[in-house]
Amino acid sequence: MILQQMKLNGLVLLAATCVALWAGESVAQSKRSEAAPKAVRLEAPRTVNLALTLDDVIPTGNDWIALPAIRARDGALQNFNVISMRYRGLLEIAGVADHPLMTPSVEIAGSRRPLAQLHWSLRDYWIPTGTMESDGVRVQLTYVAPPDSRAAIVRFQVTNLRNAPVRVAPAMELDWGRTSRVTYSPEPLSGSRAMSPTPIDTDMEIFKYNTDDTQMAWGFAYLGSQGALRSDGGNPGLTARHEALIAPGETLDVHFIIGVGLDEYSAAYAMRVLNKRIDRYGLDGVIAEAADDAHRRTRTTGDPQLDVMMNRNLLFTTYYAWGRAIDTEQFTGMTSRSNRYYVSAAYWDRDALLWSFPALLDSDPKRAREALDYALGTQARNAGIHSRFIDGVVLEDGFELDELAAPIIALASYLEKTGDFAMLERHRGVIAALVERLRAQRDPATGLYATFQDAQDEYVRKPFSIYDNVMAWKAFRDLAGVAELEHKMREAESFRSKAATLKAAILRYGVRDGAAGANGPILAATVDLRSADFVDVPPGSLMKLPALGFISEDDPLFRRTYDWLHSEHYSYSYVGQPYGLPGSYRLPFTTSWEVADHLRLKAGRAKALTILKHSPWDGGIITEGVKADTGIPDTQGLAFATAAGYVAHTICEQFCIDRK
Repeated sequence: MILQQMKLNGLVLLAATCVALWAGESVAQSKRSEAAPKAVRLEAPRTVNLALTLDDVIPTGNDWIALPAIRARDGALQNFNVISMRYRGLLEIAGVADHPLMTPSVEIAGSRRPLAQLHWSLRDYWIPTGTMESDGVRVQLTYVAPPDSRAAIVRFQVTNLRNAPVRVAPAMELDWGRTSRVTYSPEPLSGSRAMSPTPIDTDMEIFKYNTDDTQMAWGFAYLGSQGALRSDGGNPGLTARHEALIAPGETLDVHFIIGVGLDEYSAAYAMRVLNKRIDRYGLDGVIAEAADDAHRRTRTTGDPQLDVMMNRNLLFTTYYAWGRAIDTEQFTGMTSRSNRYYVSAAYWDRDALLWSFPALLDSDPKRAREALDYALGTQARNAGIHSRFIDGVVLEDGFELDELAAPIIALASYLEKTGDFAMLERHRGVIAALVERLRAQRDPATGLYATFQDAQDEYVRKPFSIYDNVMAWKAFRDLAGVAELEHKMREAESFRSKAATLKAAILRYGVRDGAAGANGPILAATVDLRSADFVDVPPGSLMKLPALGFISEDDPLFRRTYDWLHSEHYSYSYVGQPYGLPGSYRLPFTTSWEVADHLRLKAGRAKALTILKHSPWDGGIITEGVKADTGIPDTQGLAFATAAGYVAHTICEQFCIDRK
């Protein structure tokens, strides 16, 4: 039975980049959390267990708030973030020094215990719950960010397993140490912090971070609990604690709320509105609604282990490669909303449109439409430039041919999937401009298209990347298909002719002799008129060419290329290694892209599946790659949200058995 004592008499800690403390009116938990309200459909929870190490973290979140690093060992929330267009990246709220922002604990019969030896499960692959049993008490800790809410819930459920009553007190300790701007890496922001009276009610305290004005606010609501404020070394914080005597078999159900907004008012009301939803529908109802939202985005292969990998990463790319800016409400794309990825919070055409976007089409075409509108709107003016800030301004210069082709390829796939030609009408001028930029890269001597950097973002002295030229070929083919759908047959024939001419040039100049140990001419990675580089570039691997429709896997040319890249003659082949697939000097390990690409190949599928299922990755979230000998993830490329989409999409493309 749920303990029926939940009056809202605490404070709420709000900040401007700020922390604030807020209390509203009473919330009757009572039986609401046991009964399904009419507005919310409750189903039996769909849960999967996770096998995690003490060093792993669990991400969750929604469009407005990302909780990227919930520690597996103790359930602590290391930080959270929101997207800021003003700061061209993320605003991250973090703890003091190396300590987490929020640390849960529980008192049992007067003895305080940190949470430990937690067993983690996920509801609908996205809502984490950690469970521990200690001294006759079961503690469950759940984090959930309901869809469309600018707030998240931290839920404690403490159950008495004893034969006698026991006094317990779940608690959360909060220490706000720094606010950082994140594009690639966290950069601490400086300014003044001061406490001021609440702008809403007499029982609120506000802790402001000021520069010229409040830039962002956040809050922590402790509902029916007691809060002790403190400011250690100038760092605002609190301890929220809820003490109760619970009978045998009884459960104490306590929740806290984290809210975000542009100022004290908006952050407070984000929490207030979520709290009212809890009042109306109960905690179980609100969590069930969030679970249903995640569930509708998931797919199935019929293989439970593969489903966990696919759906966790599908949801990770949904909410960590895309989201909404807290200050402009604009839908926005980026590499990752987690600073565990070394180039987080920036935009690449390749990442967004070739890797993450196909996963959105698999799971949520409406969201894919918003993503494409953003790519063909905000980001279009610098399409093809290495990387950009989320507002479209150039971050790292350097032209990359595959990135210029990416918006065209993504648009064609969207039109094929949805038939939404209003999208084409909205962006027809942008597409025409992209085609002109593409044509400008053509070298008249060879018929190939030049690039400055390859698909791993490295400068290439030889101007013609074979993979990039295949992407240009595909863009022309896709444009021909779109023109056919519009019954523009002359235009379609023109694009088909350009594609055919380019394919002939690729096969003429991109197929070379001279690779040591090869059994004949093979596909090179980059070429000029006189020479070639025989390597592979995993983000733009030659292993993708059959999936792109350029060449059959059974073609002798492809077979020779495959065999050479998987032989001891290629320095980064990792042949014979249990987790080994071809890498490069820039990526000297087995990359997630190669795993996905080999899933599409008859010759590589079995090994790719083995790597996929047996590597721990980043607690199950796709990383840039894994070590060829151990399968342990590369530590720089953790929490890689766009690559997570690429792998999830490829799994579904090959193995999904639903929505056929």
